Parts: sequence; C-alpha cells; structure tokens
Amino acid sequence: MPGSHEIRPTTSVFPLIFIAVLALFLAACGKQNAGEPVETVGKASPGDGAATLVVSIRPLAMIVREVAGPQVSIKQLVRNGDPHHYAPKISDRMVMESAQLVIWLGPEMESVLARQMALLPAEKQLGLLAAGGYEFDGADAADPHIWLRPRNAAVMAAHIATRLAALNPSQAEEIRARARDFSRAMANLQKVQDRALWAYRDVPIVSTHTAYSQFFGPAGVKVDSLGSSASHQHGARAMLETHELSENGQARGCLFGEVPANDRDRQTAGHLNLGYEALDPLGTRLPADADYPALMAQLLADARKCLGAIPDRSR
Repeated sequence: MPGSHEIRPTTSVFPLIFIAVLALFLAACGKQNAGEPVETVGKASPGDGAATLVVSIRPLAMIVREVAGPQVSIKQLVRNGDPHHYAPKISDRMVMESAQLVIWLGPEMESVLARQMALLPAEKQLGLLAAGGYEFDGADAADPHIWLRPRNAAVMAAHIATRLAALNPSQAEEIRARARDFSRAMANLQKVQDRALWAYRDVPIVSTHTAYSQFFGPAGVKVDSLGSSASHQHGARAMLETHELSENGQARGCLFGEVPANDRDRQTAGHLNLGYEALDPLGTRLPADADYPALMAQLLADARKCLGAIPDRSR
C-alpha cells in the first residue's frame, strides 16, 4: 500500500550470507601455515577416490611413491622445517586422522610429532625405525637417518609394501612388485655410490651431526661428528692431528653441514683446515618431481665438490 512500510521476507538473503561465510571458513581451514604447508606429492588428488597416505618428510614421500604407485595421494607434513622439532597444526592433524596410513620414522627422528602420533590408532600408522631390519655398518646404530643408505631405503620400501598390501588387497601384487623392483634398483645404486666414495676412505671427514655416516659408511669412509661443544671440537682436532697436512697447504679433508650453508660452519672448517660443503639430506632443494635416486645423486655430487678438491696423497 502507498505510504506503508512493507517488510519483505529476508529468508532468501540469510542462506546466501551463511553460505559465503561458510565458504570463507572452509577456505581458511584448508590453508596451511606458509612456513609448513602440507604438500600433495604425486598425480592423485583428494576427492578423486584415491587413498591418501601421509608421510613426515620428503625422502619418505619419494620411497612411498615408488611403492604405492601414481593412484595414491601422498601428503608430506614437514617441508622446510626441522623434523626433530616439527609439531603438526590443527589442519595437519585433520589430514592425519583422515588418511589411510601415516608413515613416519619414529620418535628418535620426529620427537615432537610423536605426541600426535600417540593419539592415532596403531593400525593407522607405520613407524619405520621400529620395524627394524636396517644396516648400520660404519654408522651409529642409534642414528635415525636411515634413508641415506639405499639398501636401507629398500628395507623401508618392503615394510611400506607389507602394510599397503594388507590395506589394499586388490592391489597387493602390484604393490609388492613395485617394492621388489625398487629393491633391485637400490642394490645397484648402493654399489655405484660405494664405488664413487671408496677412493675417499682415507680422507678426514667431519660432519656437524651423525647423519652422514649412513651415507658414507657403506663405502668404508669414516665420518667424525662435530657437535657445538668445545669437547667435540677438541675431539675433532685430535682426530685431524693424526693426518698430515698436504705439502701445498691445501685443505686436507672436508666438513659437511646441512643446507643452507652458513658462516659458522665455514669458519669451523677453516679453523680445522677442512674444505666445506653443505649437503641437503632432506632434498628440500630438488625439483618437485624428483625421486629417491635423484636425492642420492645430488648428495653424491655435492659431497664430491669438496672431496674432489682434496689432494691425492697416494701419488
């Protein structure tokens, strides 16, 4: 009526507002912290009906991809952070709880993540260190960086295949076949890697932690760990005193740290008369589609940047 204040129904407006707000909320929940996003590895994506696996670090994602095949969506929790101190966020925990299987190394490696893993049922997780069967010749038996040895990567693949075959009976034979192929490839890769490093078995090698003994150990190359304490540095100096300086005063060995390279490690190397190179054991700087052999090839190439510059005293 003219002059009257007609109240029009607003029920059609509220649903639209609610839907918009809900969409924004879901989008916010789906976003990951910029420093530690959960990354999907492989071609499969959530929502395509494929099973989802969650892994803690990139080397595990590489090994799982070899075993699981392209139909499986693999999500990686730790990307650029330190696995030892990584704590999952709420969005990460949601992904873990909805995954078919969460694959990690164990509390020896991912100590903070262990608190969340304790809340997951045993049938939904696979701790690879606890599964056992690994080689530690030339390395500390308590060292959790087992993926740095190709033969250990093959053992890890076998453990992963056993669990995935049980969870996916219709694909069990394909899963086991991929694991067997990977195992054969790792046996060959280990031989190639050992031959390449064998020539440096008498070169003094120091690392900023114990991880690299898994990489060098199978070739008979001894690695001395250098901690931050004065006693560790004194021990490294004592070890180096048993090796003579080269005649031209060049570096007589190598110190290997982790990426990114830093001045502290570089100065320590200089004080010990060692060359210096930062290695990337987690493959953080490799292309997104890099596989496990590419990780090992890059580690070897970076190590030889320093080792190749050491004078050959056998001549």
